[in-house]
Amino acid sequence: MTLVNRWYQILQLLVTHKEMTLSELQKQLAMSPQTVRKSIETLNEELVNIALIIQENNEFHLEIQQYDQFDIIMAGSLRKQSDFNSSSKRVAFIIKRLIEADDFVLTDDLSEELGVSRGTVVKDIRSMKQRIAPFAVKVIGTPNRGMQIVGDEFELRLLHIYYVQEYFEEYFLTEETKVLLQEMTKTSGLMKQHGILLQKVIAIVLQRILSGNLLSALPEAYTNYVQHHDQIEQLMYHLEMTYNVTLSQLEQAFISFPFNMSATDLREKNRPNDRQLQDYFCFMLQRIHQVLVVDIDEERLFNEMKDHLMYMINRLVFRVELQDLFYGEIETQYPFAYELAKVGLQGLGDELHREVPAVECSYLAFYFELALRRQPNDKNKKEIAVVCSTGKGTALIIRRQLERVLGPEIRITHFSEEAYEKSDLNQYFAVFTTIPLKNVDNHTPVIQLTNLFNDTWLRKEWKRAEKVRAASIQQVQLHFHLLSMTASYEENVSKMVATLHQENLVDEDFSQRIVEREAQHSTVFESGIAFPHTINKASTQIILSVGVFPETLLTPAGKIDVVLLLAIPEDLTMSKERELLQLYDQLFAVAGNPALRQELCQQRELPSLKEWMRRKGIIA
Repeated sequence: MTLVNRWYQILQLLVTHKEMTLSELQKQLAMSPQTVRKSIETLNEELVNIALIIQENNEFHLEIQQYDQFDIIMAGSLRKQSDFNSSSKRVAFIIKRLIEADDFVLTDDLSEELGVSRGTVVKDIRSMKQRIAPFAVKVIGTPNRGMQIVGDEFELRLLHIYYVQEYFEEYFLTEETKVLLQEMTKTSGLMKQHGILLQKVIAIVLQRILSGNLLSALPEAYTNYVQHHDQIEQLMYHLEMTYNVTLSQLEQAFISFPFNMSATDLREKNRPNDRQLQDYFCFMLQRIHQVLVVDIDEERLFNEMKDHLMYMINRLVFRVELQDLFYGEIETQYPFAYELAKVGLQGLGDELHREVPAVECSYLAFYFELALRRQPNDKNKKEIAVVCSTGKGTALIIRRQLERVLGPEIRITHFSEEAYEKSDLNQYFAVFTTIPLKNVDNHTPVIQLTNLFNDTWLRKEWKRAEKVRAASIQQVQLHFHLLSMTASYEENVSKMVATLHQENLVDEDFSQRIVEREAQHSTVFESGIAFPHTINKASTQIILSVGVFPETLLTPAGKIDVVLLLAIPEDLTMSKERELLQLYDQLFAVAGNPALRQELCQQRELPSLKEWMRRKGIIA
């Protein structure tokens, strides 16, 4: 990573987060503490009288002194000021020369223009090829003639926008045009970073048109939601008159794409492409169902997600990345919802022929988390039992106080002192009581109501109950296998299933359903964990069979250290469904944590596995 790129990473982190510790910066930047400190020192020299990064008590924060100048820096001025001692700028120059050239470009000519050796240019060309790899373009070389970049005009323009223009000053647009674009950014609700992008887009479009390079098509997935707005029509008229060009509908749609990355005031209210959005939504859900067993209200999820989906698809088409406000926090906090988003977006990315940025998974995970935690008919409300010996009047007061403090996501059932002994209180999420209780298991949170009107105490007790429940997966049968390195992954899974079948824990067709699911889509995840799972008709219990390889097994689907074979009851009760979701979250939290994965890989027998899972709060 070049120094200027490192500076921008640091600035973006400190703009997004109010304060960050040295260890947090080190983790995000993947650098040593010394390198982080040195980078901040040199960055402060560049920011003098504009902004300053200050360290207080091992935490760094950014103080901005001149906001207008700081906006110019965040728009890329530091990259523009760099010279050809920067490898990133040399790579940008090579891309620029290849895109603008009408013929082949010689390596020796690049060496002379850059003022560096031929060997340095050869290294830069290798870096350049890696950088442009995601785009539908390629560099072809011919002995004694040099090299040439070939590809669709759409892709060449995006390549120029993202990897060239941020390194070179833009002199093409008139001041009148720049003022008009700045005004449009303010009045249209366009995000500031998209306003900067708009100026880049217009500059390259006009230059490409004037040099005879016209668009022949746009991706079908792109939808232009602003094409009929008066401000857009006025902008196109201004560009045609000022630069003496004719803008086709394709060119106008391309110019408008920064307005179609997120909600703006220029968007048409009636969306013309709900059917197309639903098709893409179905691609995501289809991939999810191939990989994971999950039951959600898909119609409601689509209606909640479609506004986000319409802009997200446009962002993917044009390779625009959202600002990452989370930096891995969503994956840690909502591991299963994040996995659903990631798997679904992989399916959508395949359909759109795009690699999906991780930040999109974070944003989409929120929608899946809401869908998982909210089932039809309030099925996912937490069931609370209140045991009260002083009559219905007191019980009503208790109910109102609990609803006021704990919110609407609970459903309360009242029991008298006599009635509770005839009921199973262990089926409830938590029990609030004014009397000592008997016949209640240790895993059921019991809260003695001694400070009912102390809101702080009540919330603290509720958090304790949630913590107990998070680690109270009771209805899971756990099994363990030390797997064979001489057998294939499929053979090991078959042996794990056979053991369960011998104990009459799974039905006769369970093995076939596992095979069919794996044939549809591999359940081997990037973390080295395989997760074969399907419905089980032979048991009402959730069955988890853990298989550990003594060493990493290499397979065509990827590396595997651990196999988590899950048998899911065909008919899930409310409590079992809740526990299944908890188990999903716990397992994907382990998969996403390198330290926990390593500890799991070291297990060699069932007793030690159970003890480890209890210590980690996975089971009770």
